[in-house]
Amino acid sequence: MNSKLWKTAIGCLVGASLMTACGGNTGNEGQASGGKETAKAPAGEQASKEPVELVIQDQGGASEEVFNQSYGSFIRKKFPNYTIKYIQSTKGTTLQDLIVAGQHVDIIIAGINGMPDPLFGLDMKFDMTELAKKHGVDLAKFDSTLIDGIKTMGDGNLYFLPVTNLVQVMFYNKGIFDKFGVPYPKDGMTWDETGELNRKMTRSEGGVSYMGYSASPAHILNMNQYSIPLYDPKTKKPMLSDERWGKAFETYFLNNATAGYKEWATAKKKLPYYTEMTASQELAMMVFNSQFPFDGPQYVKDINWDLVSLPVLKDKPKLGSQANPKTFAITKTAKNKDAAMEVIKYMTSAEMQLDFSKQGYMTVLNDDGIKKAIGSESQHKGKNWSAVYYNNFAPMAYKSIYDTKILSFLTPNVLKVVTGETDLNSAIRSAQEQAEKYLESEMKK
Repeated sequence: MNSKLWKTAIGCLVGASLMTACGGNTGNEGQASGGKETAKAPAGEQASKEPVELVIQDQGGASEEVFNQSYGSFIRKKFPNYTIKYIQSTKGTTLQDLIVAGQHVDIIIAGINGMPDPLFGLDMKFDMTELAKKHGVDLAKFDSTLIDGIKTMGDGNLYFLPVTNLVQVMFYNKGIFDKFGVPYPKDGMTWDETGELNRKMTRSEGGVSYMGYSASPAHILNMNQYSIPLYDPKTKKPMLSDERWGKAFETYFLNNATAGYKEWATAKKKLPYYTEMTASQELAMMVFNSQFPFDGPQYVKDINWDLVSLPVLKDKPKLGSQANPKTFAITKTAKNKDAAMEVIKYMTSAEMQLDFSKQGYMTVLNDDGIKKAIGSESQHKGKNWSAVYYNNFAPMAYKSIYDTKILSFLTPNVLKVVTGETDLNSAIRSAQEQAEKYLESEMKK
């Protein structure tokens, strides 16, 4: 289906869904038989008692089992009158497929980087500001950096709310440090100090080439400490030519690319990844998502590991990566917006956030007690989980529906620059040109 026909189909279906939406109150509610107004129950109490069906989809494609473990079982226990229908996003049942088929979705779940596509790309956005007030959701209790970033993306509107969070931290293999008698990394290290440690740990022994440090380009660049956006909504141009991208390349990769690292990357035609830390155990330190051990417990079960805070810039001490929260959004076609808001309110309540924290998820609330409980009842308790809160969040860069594609032009160049296939300036210039052509094509649709 071409772009114009697609937009027309979306508009028709959205309009039809809005005509039958039952999220608001009718004009006759609260009237007794004699015409006198009766006392109304609070919005939340009323909504939670009504038998309704809520349709939920995670844009990340999580299975129903994963959804139930993460959210579904808690929602059903809290709201026994709600029928929760989860539709996995997979071939034939993506959000686009559901819209075309006339199937409404009440709540969309996505990481903040994945939320622009369904909300703005498919025009499913709904400003939850007034609904949040109606149901007593106190935005002041959230971490302000998260709410500020979300409102910036929505031009001041509240199109979604964060439920759990993650940042970039540095994991390390204790066994490799013990092998060489080198002290472990510490919270609060600068990138210069990390570079020194990297050089100590990069060596060959027993026929094995050990490397000190590596990072995932897609994750650290996307959540960079410089808060550089990939796209400028005012000029409608990619921002890869911004000089700060060059600084990010140098900080995260070039300054730590030892001779051994370059030789390894050249021979393998890739950068060392977490598997080199956990499986082959050639890598001592890896910057990656703080949620990694919980998302992939099978990868860390055979090593002695721990974590520290993301290294910081000399002139910006205590400034970590941008946050990357998992978010919930009510769609504009939701059939019961009040019930959907009650679910999100519960997911962000102190009660639920404490439970998430104990299991290892970062809270989205500005609550020290909840933060201190992180990982305390998880399979990885005893690790240095306070590291995830050691730094402050970098301001959240503007996110757009074009970011994933623009970033894909940038990340392959990390390997090319590290191995000497091209220089930094040429790599960034090439990525900018590719991104410009892509956007030109998109704007014509």
